[in-house]
Amino acid sequence: MDTCRKLTLCALVTLATMGCSGSSNSREEPSRISTSQACGSLLSKEAASELETLTGQTRFTEDNYADITRFSTGLRSAELTPEGWEERELCRLIAKVDADGRNERLIVSVSFSWSDTEVARKRGETNKKVSAGELTLYSLGMRSEADTDGAAIYFSCPDDDHPKSKKVLRGDLWSLNTKLTGQAGRNARITILNAAARKIARQLDCLDTANLPETFHKVT
Repeated sequence: MDTCRKLTLCALVTLATMGCSGSSNSREEPSRISTSQACGSLLSKEAASELETLTGQTRFTEDNYADITRFSTGLRSAELTPEGWEERELCRLIAKVDADGRNERLIVSVSFSWSDTEVARKRGETNKKVSAGELTLYSLGMRSEADTDGAAIYFSCPDDDHPKSKKVLRGDLWSLNTKLTGQAGRNARITILNAAARKIARQLDCLDTANLPETFHKVT
């Protein structure tokens, strides 16, 4: 797992722990929404169904959500700047779940950032994880993968104003305390992330070349 993913997961673990502290100062959670409404109705019908299966929940608290039009515009503006490397969270969903008699906070977070094309290419470390059964690859974008905690998709999204840019977009999904495990869980994570990536690619007018089909082969 790369450094970026480690830092993100540590942040989510901290948030999940804080959510279970029972502090008297914690604010009351806002009303919950259905999967079809989640993240500004971001998900396709299939992805929304996979979110319910992955989490075992049908309603969530929207802990963070960015307007997709402004979010996409900000992504494009940051493409060739140092800030482009920083992850920008598009949406975070939370819910309280009972795990072995303990109340824990379920979290599903989707974010995007820019990456070099070379980073998107498969490397020896990736192949080792696949061989060990720790990672599953999918035929989406330039490279896509999922494991027990999250998923990532790298996809090309060129712009006429930056014809020489060698950047690609990276979408990430992180999850904590989800219900579905194994390969089925990986399939669910990549399906949810692909739906979000398709919306971003459509906003940035690169869906035709991003290789993000709505229907794709699920590994069994």
